[in-house]
Amino acid sequence: MNTEQQNSLQEQYDELEQLKAHTKQLIEELNQEREQEKELYRKYLVNGYDMLSRPMQHLECLLHPILPRVGVAALVGTSDSGKSTLLRSLAMAVAAGSKEFLGFTMNVYRRRAVYVATEDDEAAISALMHRQIAELGTSSADYATLDFIFETENLLEVLDKTLTDAPADLVVIDAFADLYTGPMNENNRVRSYLNNYSQLAQKHQTLFLFLHHTGKRTETLAPSKHNAIGSQGFEAKMRLVMELRPDPEQNDIRHLCLVKGNYLAEEYKHDSFMLRFTPGLNFEATGERVPFAMLRDRTTERDEELLEKMRDMREQGMSYRQIAESLGYKSHTAVYQMLK
Repeated sequence: MNTEQQNSLQEQYDELEQLKAHTKQLIEELNQEREQEKELYRKYLVNGYDMLSRPMQHLECLLHPILPRVGVAALVGTSDSGKSTLLRSLAMAVAAGSKEFLGFTMNVYRRRAVYVATEDDEAAISALMHRQIAELGTSSADYATLDFIFETENLLEVLDKTLTDAPADLVVIDAFADLYTGPMNENNRVRSYLNNYSQLAQKHQTLFLFLHHTGKRTETLAPSKHNAIGSQGFEAKMRLVMELRPDPEQNDIRHLCLVKGNYLAEEYKHDSFMLRFTPGLNFEATGERVPFAMLRDRTTERDEELLEKMRDMREQGMSYRQIAESLGYKSHTAVYQMLK
C-alpha cells in the first residue's frame, strides 16, 4: 500500500470517527430533550402509591360541612328569594370572624371576604348593611376586611391582584348572568368560562361562590340542581349547589336546600334547612327541616282541582251562584269567569 492509499484510508477513518462523534452527540441531545419533556409532564402526575402513603387529610370546610374551603360553588333561586342578602350576610360573617353561621360551624382563617356586586350599587348595599348591623348589634369596624367590587371590567385580573395582595376566605360573585355574556345553553362555553374562576380559586386557595337564578316556573318543581337557568355545564362545574326557596305558606321563611354536594353526605341532600328572614334583613336558623317534595308550589295543582270541582257541580245542574255560595266565593261572577 503506497502513501497515497494510506492517506486516503486515514481520511476515511477520520471522517468515520467524526461521524460517530457527531452521532453520539445527537443521541445525547435527543435523550436530554426527552428527559426535559418527561419533566414537563411528570409535574402533572401523582403516583397512586405515593398519594396513599401520605397521611390521610380531611377535606377542609369554610362552613362545616356545607361549603368547601377551596373551589367553586353556587347559590341559586328565584328573584326576591333573598339570595343576595344571604350571600352578603355570609361575607359579613366571614369578615367579622364569626364562629358560626346559620347553625353551622364556620372556619375562618384569613377573616377577609370579597363581594363582586353587579346588581346593586354602593349606596344600596350601604343602606341594606346599615339595617343588618343595627339588628345584629355589630359596628362598621367589624367589616373592615369586607371589600366590594362594583366595576367588573377585567374582573379576573382585578381579583387575581386583589387576592395576591390580601388573601381572602371567600369571593362572592353576584351575579353570574351579569358577567357571563355567552349562550347559557352551551355547556363547553359555560364550563370554559367557569374554569377561569376555578383555577383562580386553586391558585389563591379560596372559595368562589356564585349567585345564579332558577328558571321560570321551577317553583312548581321540587328543589333540584337542574332548576338553575342554562346548561348542565354550570351545575356540573360546581362542587356544591344550594337552592334558596321561599316557603309556600309563610312569607318570612326560606328554605336552604343543598341540591348538589360532591363530598356531602346524603342526609343533607333531601331535606331543607328552614331559615327565618328577619325584618332587619338577616337570616336565622330555626332548627327545622322540611322534605324537598313539600316545597313545591302547588298553586297550579290546587287551581286545577278547584276547576274540576266546579265543572262537576255545573254538570250536576248547580248554578254559578250556588257554586259560589258552596265554595265560599262572595260573587258568582268570579266562578263564571274561572269556568269560562
